[in-house]
This record gives sequence, C-alpha cells and structure tokens, in this order.
Amino acid sequence: MDTITLTGIRAQGTHGVLEHEHTRPQPFIVDVAIELDLRAAGRSDALDDTVDYGRAAKAIVGIIEGEHVDLIERLAQLVADALLAFERVRRVTVTVHKPHAPITVPFTDVSVTITRDAEDCLTAPADDDVAVGDCGDYSNHKDCGDRHEGSARSVHHVVLSLGANQGGNTAAITGVLRDAVRQLDAIEGTQITGVSSLYRTKAWGMPQNTPDFLNAIVLASTTRRPRELLQTIHDIEQSAGRDHGQHWASRPLDIDIIDVDGMVCDDPTLTLPHPRAWQRAFVLVPWAQVDCDAQLAGPHGGKVTELARNTPDAHSVEVVCDDWMVAQADNLGNPDTQGD
Repeated sequence: MDTITLTGIRAQGTHGVLEHEHTRPQPFIVDVAIELDLRAAGRSDALDDTVDYGRAAKAIVGIIEGEHVDLIERLAQLVADALLAFERVRRVTVTVHKPHAPITVPFTDVSVTITRDAEDCLTAPADDDVAVGDCGDYSNHKDCGDRHEGSARSVHHVVLSLGANQGGNTAAITGVLRDAVRQLDAIEGTQITGVSSLYRTKAWGMPQNTPDFLNAIVLASTTRRPRELLQTIHDIEQSAGRDHGQHWASRPLDIDIIDVDGMVCDDPTLTLPHPRAWQRAFVLVPWAQVDCDAQLAGPHGGKVTELARNTPDAHSVEVVCDDWMVAQADNLGNPDTQGD
C-alpha cells in the first residue's frame, strides 16, 4: 500500500472539555498518513487517480474550525471519517496535537493517534428489512466496489433536502437552489430522478425573526458511496458560501442527506435516515409531494404522507412555485422576501 503524508496542518478551534475552551480558540495541529494504491496515478499522471491533498487539507481545516467537540479523540475520528470519504483511500492514520492543552505541569505536546480502515466507513443496517444494495452490507461497499476487477458499483437511491434563506430575494435564492440541483446532477455517477415543488417555510429551531427558508426535496440515483456523496455535497455548500461551523443559523445553502436506500445506521459522520427528518415538515411535505409512496425508515419511521400530516408545523409550509427549476423571477411568489 502506498502513502500520502500531510504533516503539521494547523488551524484554530474551540475543542475541549473545559468551559472556556468552548469559546476561546486555540491551535490544533493534525498529521495524517493516507494509504491507497498509487500505481494508476504513477502511470497516468492524472489527479483523478490519486487523492487531491490540497482538498484533503482544506477538509481537515474545516473540521478543526468547525463545531465544538470535547475530546481530541473525537476530533481525530471526524478527520478520519472525512478522509475515508475520498475515493481510493483504504486506510488513514490521524494524529491530533493539542499543544496548548490545559495541563498544570510543564509539557511539550499532547496528541492522540488513531488508525481507521475504509471498511469502517459505515455500520451495517439495523435489520434484515432494510434495503442494503447488492453487497448485503454497507460497511463492505468500498471493498465490493474496488476489490474485484470489472465489478460495477451498486446504484443507491437517495433523498436530499435543499434549503436556503440568505443571498437576496426569492428569485436570487431560487437561483442558488437551482444551481445546486444542477451541480448534484453533474456528480459522476449521479442522476436526478425527481424534484419537488419549491416551498417557503419558517426557520426551524432558530430565533423568531430569522428569515423564512426556501426548501425542496431532490430524489437521485448515484453510484457514489454515502460518504463520498456527503463530501461532494459539502463542497457544493462551501462553494455557495456555507460555513459548517455555524449549526443553527441562516445559510446560503443547506443540503442534507435524508435517506439512502432506506438504510438505518448510527454513524457519527452520517446518520441515516436523517435523525430529525420525522419531525420536520419542510422535509416531509415536499418529500410526500414528489413521492406519495415514500417510507421513512428507523424508529420514528412510517409512511411519509402520514408523518407529514402529523407534524405540528405542517400548516406553515407553503408552495412558492411548482416549476421553479425553469420558472422566471416574476413567477416565484413574493420576489421581495429577503434573506440575511
């Protein structure tokens, strides 16, 4: 196995158990060893046959600068998860250094090192009734897709929720969502199979004066593995100005993976189905509209049309436009609605 090594990736983060560490940034340093087969890249001289280490470094910085975690063990796991989402990566070794750790004796460094394999990328489904694709176990999909010469990747059916409330008026925000759908459709091995109407919804779990969101559900088929798809989605969000360090906040673009093949798994990077989908009218209402037979898996699951009717805020979700992917600005409801 060949190795790409990145050493000394440095960024500021708010990670630690102590209260002041939750708000006061301090430096974290990450070293990674990415194991993969580089023979194809050595022959082709093509970036597609290796890992873009610049993109990998940006992903690591994004995690360091992202949401707070208490332990550097957890931070190391998040970095490993992100790197294993890259195609061709088979194993990663991640070391997270915390040089300013709150220790009361003289020290030089504190670090945690973990090694994770691609086979750990997703846990198996919770029961035999969940669709898991050709391999019978999502945790082995990377092997099944790459190990056997000439074997085809499984096709997965995914449900994605799109939303935005920043970027100008209704027409401008709609343009961002349209562009996101086109970028999703352009992902290698991915095809959009359904797009719901465009809905206006109240901001869920945010302050009362937060601008309304525009939301839609997109159905797609893809040969991308769930974590690969998640990483590409994060790239699309970031290109639209999304800051993943802000969890409950207005945003220029939000894309959530709601469902993959009806799979149930409790993975720290990608929990399926989306753990709060069952209580979100802005997910359930457009999903039911684009697929009236849809079923939500998991402990809170059921027929999506029934779940949508039972959400307390279903009445606050209103249709803006049915043909929003092609509609002109003057057909998009209230064009003066502003985001932040």
